[in-house]
Amino acid sequence: MTATMDLPTQRADDADPATPEVELAPSDLDNAVTEPADAQEAAPGDNPLAGLSEEELAALHTQWDAEINTVIHINPDEALLAENVRTENAEADPATTTNFQHNGVNTATNGYRNYETGIVMITEGQRRFNNARAAGVELPVWMKTPPPANERKATIERIVRQLEENDLRKPLTLGDTARAIQQLAAFNLTPAGIARKLARGKNGTTYVTQVLQAGESELALKAAERFDLDLVQAAVVAEFDAAGDREAAKELVRIARTEPNNFQVFAHARRAEHAMKQRLATLVTKLTRELTAAKVTIFGGSLTPDSGEARSLDRLRPSPEDAPHTALTAQDHASCPGHGAWIEDDHHDDNGDRVPVAVYGCADFRAHGHALSHAPAGRVDLTPRTASTPHTGDGGSPDAADEESDLAAARAALAADERARTEARIIRRWVRKNNELIDASEKPRCKWLAEFVLRKTAPKGAQLFLARQKAHGGYELRRAFNQNHALARQLLGLPVGSNVNDLSEKVATAPTPAKATVYDMFLTFCAMEDALSRNAWRYAQQAAQEYMTALVGAGYPASDVERLIINPQSERDVIAAALDETTTSDAADDDDAEQHGDVLDAGTIDGSGPAAPGDDGSHLSAGIDDAPHDRQHESAGGPEDNVAMELSDGTGAPADPDAAAAELAGSAS
Repeated sequence: MTATMDLPTQRADDADPATPEVELAPSDLDNAVTEPADAQEAAPGDNPLAGLSEEELAALHTQWDAEINTVIHINPDEALLAENVRTENAEADPATTTNFQHNGVNTATNGYRNYETGIVMITEGQRRFNNARAAGVELPVWMKTPPPANERKATIERIVRQLEENDLRKPLTLGDTARAIQQLAAFNLTPAGIARKLARGKNGTTYVTQVLQAGESELALKAAERFDLDLVQAAVVAEFDAAGDREAAKELVRIARTEPNNFQVFAHARRAEHAMKQRLATLVTKLTRELTAAKVTIFGGSLTPDSGEARSLDRLRPSPEDAPHTALTAQDHASCPGHGAWIEDDHHDDNGDRVPVAVYGCADFRAHGHALSHAPAGRVDLTPRTASTPHTGDGGSPDAADEESDLAAARAALAADERARTEARIIRRWVRKNNELIDASEKPRCKWLAEFVLRKTAPKGAQLFLARQKAHGGYELRRAFNQNHALARQLLGLPVGSNVNDLSEKVATAPTPAKATVYDMFLTFCAMEDALSRNAWRYAQQAAQEYMTALVGAGYPASDVERLIINPQSERDVIAAALDETTTSDAADDDDAEQHGDVLDAGTIDGSGPAAPGDDGSHLSAGIDDAPHDRQHESAGGPEDNVAMELSDGTGAPADPDAAAAELAGSAS
């Protein structure tokens, strides 16, 4: 792969691109202090108390003495902030400002009166002060005794109080919040109504809904408190817990702790898997009825197609007298008393959807006169002859050496055939699992793109990336131009029926060159996303690799399956890992990498993306050709094998999963 970008991780000031900056309303006192406020001496002529008589000053001091240990309400524009230990995250934010506008400031700040100027100095509560100013509401202040005249002592006291103000404060747990909102809901308040009363802003209804959802699951609440799950994660855990999928709920807790980038992808895949299982169950029922109507016995788990007396027909030939590898078809075998079928549900149709198939076989191939397909001529199986089963060659004399040679060759051929079947099954499951995960990754990725366009500035290195993409003029950009940037218009929230002119007008609103670059990068990202092949995780595709590299560099938390787009696995490595073998495969000379280096083709303008070539080791992947990428396709399924959830005991040591789950879920099993 050719790297075209070196983008740093997302900058802190872009961590929440949907949150606009809030500018504080100007105050007449903004320029009154040029040194730390609690050490400032008013300049001659700037003191608002200048000109007052001693009697008037004494009266004010008496009034101010009476304020100590009481709460007064002031206009925050008429107060000043004292120096504060908090230098980060102290500015006003839209959510708090909106809350103050609706509900006022319910928790008093701490402050004191500067007896030299009469100005109230805020010592603790600068965020409340800043948000009150932004909201234009009164600020309650718990008035304290002015600091001592000794500057050293006063500074020490201030720092200690400010540290205590922040360090000793603990927010409500999710459980407490959920119980409180549940009490509000008990008064027949809707989530939207509760959000309005809490002044949670435009996303308030979603917030309340998620809190209520999380509150329904003891597992989610306990996990959130113990492992610091955020609200979205807790709500998703509760969703699966409520649906009765405790296995997925526990796995999500583990993923949230150890693989957070995989959380949303796993959740989407598991939801799709539930839908897939319902669809698959319907298809299995239909196939069962068809087999029953055809009087075909359906074999259960006691019979397997590859061992014992039962065998699938593709492992048999009609009789020992037939030449090795003579086919035994289901039609020819239908009259056999041992005729039946296994129903396997891990196959795929031409669209890539999982479907059940009937695998025909014989319940007892020996008893019904058949032979193993690989057995030498005249033999039923591959076991050596005994004295009770003599055999003579054409000359009438035993030929033990030739027989052993034939048996060895047959065993080797059978072993190779079974190895190929095993490898095909491993690859089939690998492809199925990762296809389901890559399908599930689409929604979180598009959600991130919709948030990316709200940024004010593009990541470092954006211009080089954009120049390279324009110079290359790849299939992805040409396709987007031909479709008038369909995905970009959708993610920008433009109405249905909008066209490229509407998109152009939107881009023209960019207030700065930096914002214009954000739009340029967004359009390029959307073009590459919309053309992303479902096979990109499996085969090295340069444009897809550059796209995912750029996303990660711009701060996108790519999941494991998305990172395979950048560094695909080889089938040899997957097989070796599944069979606990070692491999020395090198991506540079791997067959897959060699055959699928850059398969972007300007001729594939139907939107399906590049298809996998047919000579990619189809002996391993027969029947699992991936469906073309289509943004309308229905994702199916999630990982079939979930790693058991490991819950830490707080020391970092993994605890027994069942015991830990029981601890989290209380009395829940």
